[in-house]
Amino acid sequence: MKINLAPSVKKEMLKAEFWLTNSAAESTLNYREIEEINHKTALKAEKNNFTDYYFNLESAPESYQKSELKEMIKNTFIRKIDPKKEYYNLRAELLPQKTKEEIITNCNLNSVREDNQVQSGILIRRSVVRALPTEEVFASEKFSGDQDLLQLTALSLGTPLLILFESSDQKYFYIKAKLMTGWVKKENIALTEDLKTARNYLNTNQFLVVRESYLETEPNPFAPETSHLFFQMGDKIPLVKDQSLTEIPASHPHAQANLNNYLVWLPTKDDQGYLELKQGIIASARDLNPGFLKFNQQNIIKQAFKMLGERYDWGGAVKRRDCSRFIMDIFRTFGFEFPRNADLQKKLIPFEKEIFRGDLKARKMILKKLKTGDILHMPGHVMLYLGESEGKNYLIHAASGYGELDQNGKLQTRSVRSVFLMDLEQFIKNKQLSYLEKFSAATKITS
Repeated sequence: MKINLAPSVKKEMLKAEFWLTNSAAESTLNYREIEEINHKTALKAEKNNFTDYYFNLESAPESYQKSELKEMIKNTFIRKIDPKKEYYNLRAELLPQKTKEEIITNCNLNSVREDNQVQSGILIRRSVVRALPTEEVFASEKFSGDQDLLQLTALSLGTPLLILFESSDQKYFYIKAKLMTGWVKKENIALTEDLKTARNYLNTNQFLVVRESYLETEPNPFAPETSHLFFQMGDKIPLVKDQSLTEIPASHPHAQANLNNYLVWLPTKDDQGYLELKQGIIASARDLNPGFLKFNQQNIIKQAFKMLGERYDWGGAVKRRDCSRFIMDIFRTFGFEFPRNADLQKKLIPFEKEIFRGDLKARKMILKKLKTGDILHMPGHVMLYLGESEGKNYLIHAASGYGELDQNGKLQTRSVRSVFLMDLEQFIKNKQLSYLEKFSAATKITS
């Protein structure tokens, strides 16, 4: 069956094994060393004041003063939009000025107190983080509604967080999580007595790691709060220590037993809105690993190819990935905690860098220093290097597309919007300039 491919890409290249050598299975770092890398990443983020995108929750104060909190909330959306400019919704309609003003008013800035106590909580389902407390799309162009400027990221079920404030309509909390600050739907958060309780959910040595692109818990008509919960590659899921045969819910004549599946702990809310852990089921047919994967080239490439062909998804709005989430999820399966932003991945990941300079010949010489699985950077974009085949070099990434010349030498834009392979001398989407010419650096993570 025919599969459409980017120029120079061959069908056999779509298999991870094509890019792997016999030495690809050799581990390069153990988990203790990976934890040290995570510690260095956090220190770099703090030193360079990137704490809105990589934050140590334990360092937060018990309360925020009025001026500080108001400034934080304003900066969250001002960095993304100019309220005076025109924006479009998902239906390609111009957003009325009144609608924009109402959404900004929902930030509830006039109700910020002189002293604002911090609460703690945990996500009970995968949740998007917004720059403003709304589902409304703010697109800069008429038909670019899938690139919503208010969409910051999506956080996984079980993410611990700090609750700083509430929107006027009482539907959103303004939160700080390790990887992002912004607005999350209140219904997706369970309160906890303290931060330690929130963090303890994932603080276990008995857990599964999601190896496939995504999965769901099994449906349970008698416990909808544990049904169809969505996990993505790299997510940790705590195991119930006693996997003895039982039914969920217990003693119900039509309950599902944990036979040929995994019994896991899932966060839910009690009647007061506080955390209550309940047991749920994940089918054993799902692609899961007991603990983190071994860190090696083989696993890097195999994980990357599990997302091949999936839709490009700006900020995780529709449960898929953009470029930085693609990279982040691959390396989460080994225990790495990379920042969410493409440019910050270049700045903060503490591995040796190769800097791209000069003409194409000089840049190709730099490629010879790289290995399969190293990370490639250009302004606003991040990719995974695959290697060389028949004189051409290739990468895999989540991207919007590329450009190619037609028979008349005119640049044509090819919209792809997915995870795909390409020759890195392919043109970028809108300029007669190759990806290779735009590269700024490479992170030598496999060395």
